[in-house]
Amino acid sequence: MVQEKIENAARTSSTSCATGPLCVTNDQKPPKSAANNCNAVTPFSGVRNRVNQALCPALGRAPSLTRPSVPGSSHQAVSMTGRPRLYPNPLIGSMCRGPEPVLAGPDFPMLTYLKIENFALIERLELEFGPGLNLITGETGSGKSILVDAVELLVGGRASQEMIRQGADTARLEGVFQVGDSVPLREAAARHGLGPWDPDQLIIRREISRTSGNRVFINDRLCTLAVLSEIGSVLADVHGQHSQQLLLQPSLHLELLDRFGDLEGKRGTVAEAFHRWRQVRDRLDGIRRSERERLQRIDLLQFQCREVDELRLSPGLVESLEEERRLLASAERRLEAAQAAWSELYESDTAAVVILERVRRLVEELAGLDPRCRQDAEALENLKYQIEEVAFHLREYAAGLEYDPTQLELLEERLDRIERIRRKYADSIEELLSLRAAWETELSRLVHSEEEAAELEEQVGDLEKAYFDAARALSSARREAARRLSELVEEQLGDLAMAKARFQVSFSEAPEPTERGLDEVEFRFSANPGEEPRPLVRIASGGELSRLALAVKVLIREGDGSRTLVFDEVDAGIGGRTASALAEKLARVAAGRQVFCVTHLPQIAAYAREHFHVGKEIREGRTVIQARRLSLDERIEELARLLAGERLSETSRRQARELLEAAQAV
Repeated sequence: MVQEKIENAARTSSTSCATGPLCVTNDQKPPKSAANNCNAVTPFSGVRNRVNQALCPALGRAPSLTRPSVPGSSHQAVSMTGRPRLYPNPLIGSMCRGPEPVLAGPDFPMLTYLKIENFALIERLELEFGPGLNLITGETGSGKSILVDAVELLVGGRASQEMIRQGADTARLEGVFQVGDSVPLREAAARHGLGPWDPDQLIIRREISRTSGNRVFINDRLCTLAVLSEIGSVLADVHGQHSQQLLLQPSLHLELLDRFGDLEGKRGTVAEAFHRWRQVRDRLDGIRRSERERLQRIDLLQFQCREVDELRLSPGLVESLEEERRLLASAERRLEAAQAAWSELYESDTAAVVILERVRRLVEELAGLDPRCRQDAEALENLKYQIEEVAFHLREYAAGLEYDPTQLELLEERLDRIERIRRKYADSIEELLSLRAAWETELSRLVHSEEEAAELEEQVGDLEKAYFDAARALSSARREAARRLSELVEEQLGDLAMAKARFQVSFSEAPEPTERGLDEVEFRFSANPGEEPRPLVRIASGGELSRLALAVKVLIREGDGSRTLVFDEVDAGIGGRTASALAEKLARVAAGRQVFCVTHLPQIAAYAREHFHVGKEIREGRTVIQARRLSLDERIEELARLLAGERLSETSRRQARELLEAAQAV
């Protein structure tokens, strides 16, 4: 009954319910009247930006889109890039008119827009993507993997001139990534001055040129490939046929194991204990340099301190000594001048005091005759006393002077020694005194270092024990987590047609203790019975790698905001129930992130939220690759082709519709 209604709905371009028009097709605009509404669109749930639409009541049920929806006739809404987007109603060729959902940005990074020019066989291509599972199908050799290569280049893959389309000079790739709430992404961008951004987007552009080299732009800023690789490692994890995916980096396996076992807390305890232990140990090592070095340093410091101490330095001493030297150097000339001045003022027959005395007597006689001259006589009397006072001071000054060349020589030698030592160690006397105080402090520490060493040795022992206790506990928890991870990964691989595959977590002891503990970990894998598990880098099959990566991703959820995942060749060599199991795992992984997958299997394609078809065509004698999002009718045709090959029939189309319905019912 339901199937009949689906087929009838697929053959009609519109229908109606009791309240008026119910649905619109690809070439119809939805009616603007809110009254003509069957309330078929419910608020989306789960990951933000997933539109949860229910089927029209005419179908008798309203399945929830907890799995990705199916492109077809579409409901108009706002896309991640801000442009109108068409969100489909699954399973039917027309759509119930409902309230337009208000779409918020996802809380995880995702690629929303991709533009490719002159890349491989692509002349020009623009695509928009959404959250959840984005599926890519097409004929073998149609160029599906070229889209994967383009995404890989946008997140840091290496480019070569061979990727440029024949006849063109430059290939250009541009991607718009919705940033979401990814803290690692924002921190990585901030380290290189790439944020903040508005409106919450990261725009990456790459240019591959035959003449001017390759260039990388992030938010219109020229960057290095190393910066792009750091940013890209947070944006996406590409599991392609030729890519070096994150899973192939053994240095990350320990982090993945700790995340699976929820061991971040124990690992943090180990890191803290390690840093405390190393800090005290480094102090002890600094103290316990060789005894010869320590004694040599003590001798040197003692010698330097004696050199400075012998100078008997104090602030202002040099200025005082220089003034003393100046006076000693002029002592002989000062003695001669003082004695001559004494003689001229007082001692000789023509001394100033003798002449002044004669003059005073004459004025005194004059004052007796004329009282008006009394003041002049008194002034001369005072002047005589002042000259006598100066003369007696000069006599005493001269008597105290002694010219001693030996004392001057000693003073000059002292100043020369001070200058030599000062130039040897410092730029000024003040700096030399500060340096002397520092030497004294170091000397005291070295002399008493054995006491401090004993105390630090005891601390190092306690901290070392605390570290190794925590590290051994972490190692034990890791081995238990590794056992559980191996069992669960093999169980997941069994669902993916790899029942005989073996997955191991190989442990080895780290060369030295680290903040990550005592372990080094590497994932090992064997796809065939009788073969020992080998390191992942030695696995040749891209399909095996992709399926292993998917199994690990199902079990280990990332703690960094969930990177976009890209899978190519993940379905190689499987079919039937295994394909359905693989499809369900992909849908599960895509429940909280964006996932791209290249597939040949209709069972997987049925779970797509966005379905893109890639094909080749001939234009003016040149092969070009085109890709487009499929409508519902086109999608049914593509699923039918994947089921039956090129000989399509109503039976294959009916099976395609049943696949879509089954995917929605999961």
